[in-house]
Amino acid sequence: DPNTLVRWLNMYMETMAQAVSDHGGIIDDYAGDGIKVNFGVPLPRNNRNDICQDAINAVDCALSMGKRMRELNNLCLNQNLPTTGIRIGIFTGSVIAGALGSSNRLKYTTVGDTVNIAARLESYDKNFEKESLCRILIGDSTLSYLGHQFNTKMVGEEVLRGREGKISIHRVLGRNINHQFNPPR
Repeated sequence: DPNTLVRWLNMYMETMAQAVSDHGGIIDDYAGDGIKVNFGVPLPRNNRNDICQDAINAVDCALSMGKRMRELNNLCLNQNLPTTGIRIGIFTGSVIAGALGSSNRLKYTTVGDTVNIAARLESYDKNFEKESLCRILIGDSTLSYLGHQFNTKMVGEEVLRGREGKISIHRVLGRNINHQFNPPR
């Protein structure tokens, strides 16, 4: 039913938008049921500690989105509505940020290779870990800023669609509760 679908999408978007806001992210765009989120904008991050914190915030946000998706699915089960899972791709690097569009409609956004790689990580092999409620994939660049704060598993090295070189892909499994924050050097 279209009305039920729109209500569900709005409930989902509201839930995920709150997770983004709680972790210092900025929603860039909605595309269907997808959400593009930026960390570390609009002011450039020029020191390693700030970049580390943005990467940590992004991964913490993704884990929170997974937890909230579980809660949303439980609510849906109680209302006899279908449940679903989410895929998240995170990649850390330089982007171009600014107003893009025409004189009739401008939009603040980010563009660049980093954005494209994050999108490719999100859409990477949609059957991989399909049974998972929340699949979070990151690249080496993000992993290098996380220290040992998260439990991760190497997925492999792949050539992602639209790229020539291989990207190391890691799956985030959860937070390492035994680790204190010490930014990697």
